[in-house]
Amino acid sequence: MSQEVNPLIERVGLSMWKVQRRIMSQMSFHKELGLTVPQFGLLHMIFQEQQARVIQLADKMEVKSSAVTVMLDRLELLELIARVTDENDRRAVIVTITGKGQEVLEEAQRRSLLLLEEHLAILEPAELENFADYYLMLENQER
Repeated sequence: MSQEVNPLIERVGLSMWKVQRRIMSQMSFHKELGLTVPQFGLLHMIFQEQQARVIQLADKMEVKSSAVTVMLDRLELLELIARVTDENDRRAVIVTITGKGQEVLEEAQRRSLLLLEEHLAILEPAELENFADYYLMLENQER
């Protein structure tokens, strides 16, 4: 027994997907900074955690540790992160962001926000306020 999908929900879903794809394709400018979009996301996570274990990062990204390790290799090569052995558990590796990593992250975040601002510029201030409220409601699944 299949359930029919509300056409409005289908329309919203398709629009959200198209907008996300458009914005993500325009985020390729992170390459100018030496970052891919997934690396940018990982660098942001490392910054938030301050001292993160590889397994924690993999769990948050919902990937295997080996996938995170490959991305960390690239970030370390670019001198954006540092890895040290955990003093309490020699099997574990602690990842931290470097000063250069923070600078690159700040620039990437600035560029991302400018890009988002360009896309949202079509909204009037009141519409933008409502949009932000609705989007936050979706994020938090509140009603």
